[in-house]
Amino acid sequence: MDWRQVFGHDAIYMIYGPAMVGKTSLAVNIADNDLKAGRHVAYIATELNLKPILDKIKPHVSELHEYYDPMGLLNWVNGFSVKNPSTLIIDSLGGVRMNYMADYSKATGGLPDTFRVSMLIQIIAHRLIEAWAMGGLKVILINHESPEIKGEFYNEDTYPTSAKKALHDSGIVVRLFTREVTEGNVVKIVRVGKVILDRYGVLSKDTPNNPIYFTLPEPLF
Repeated sequence: MDWRQVFGHDAIYMIYGPAMVGKTSLAVNIADNDLKAGRHVAYIATELNLKPILDKIKPHVSELHEYYDPMGLLNWVNGFSVKNPSTLIIDSLGGVRMNYMADYSKATGGLPDTFRVSMLIQIIAHRLIEAWAMGGLKVILINHESPEIKGEFYNEDTYPTSAKKALHDSGIVVRLFTREVTEGNVVKIVRVGKVILDRYGVLSKDTPNNPIYFTLPEPLF
């Protein structure tokens, strides 16, 4: 399936994968495609390592915001209103977690309360699904990847870091990874996406047994 078909629906998407696999690149491609289709695209950056490329992201979105304070992000989400049709991208939930933990440790000198930040992420996701339920909204939640140590996660050996409490608000979960493809005598590394969960059957009625694969688009910059 073409990546545009995968992300062509008003749904709550969660995209996760290892570092450097192309999560932000895919998100910017989705933003660019939706902007050209006439959608209002809001891009929220929560990771400091995105700062060097924010000027390159701006031409592909309607509005770009930086929120390195998790409570600031929650306040923005609480005040968010859908400009039909709209696409909202948060890059990333992992950034929300890291920022909270760093701020907590700096302020108290102690270990951060991981339960509290997990609940904060859950609240943000729940607020977004409330907005999505009103119609005309697509949400893209970017996340990091961790090894699954308690059994397989939808037949996968990794799961979205820090976002398990937000998963019940995600309609479509996509894992990104790389794999080797042999063409003649040449072995190439290909970046691939796999739809591992389609809660409402938007793309497939039987994702666990018939997962959807797609090749990631080329980076826009």
